[in-house]
Amino acid sequence: MAMAAGSGASDYKSDINITPLVDVVLVLLIIFMVITPLLQMGYDVKVPPKVPPQENQPPPTDLIIVSLTPTNKIYLNKEEVNAQTLSLRLTEILKNRANKTIFFSGDDAASYGEVIKVMDLARNAGAKNMGIVMEAVPVGQ
Repeated sequence: MAMAAGSGASDYKSDINITPLVDVVLVLLIIFMVITPLLQMGYDVKVPPKVPPQENQPPPTDLIIVSLTPTNKIYLNKEEVNAQTLSLRLTEILKNRANKTIFFSGDDAASYGEVIKVMDLARNAGAKNMGIVMEAVPVGQ
């Protein structure tokens, strides 16, 4: 292309100057090339090996498990008790314990009102923390 003739000072060049654009893109490319490996660095973590769960393992003897069956029978660690006996026995057991945690296992078919009554009995007997067992706990026998 030929140069336009004229006074020179008032004429503008209509061609795009891409040199600054290329400079900026190359600088950004270099920055990203340097930063990307740093972002992918991580920490080595030693995870303990997975221990397979043991089937049919009886619960530890120091746990207190209160169970309610669909027929509204109350069990305290596999021993059938009534509401008054449960309250007295839990008060006696929890009196000298530092850990006042009990576990409650209510059957799915048990009445909601009875479940709440038994949980209230346990709370009034001195239980500070109550865990709810989602699996069926074998009782009786």
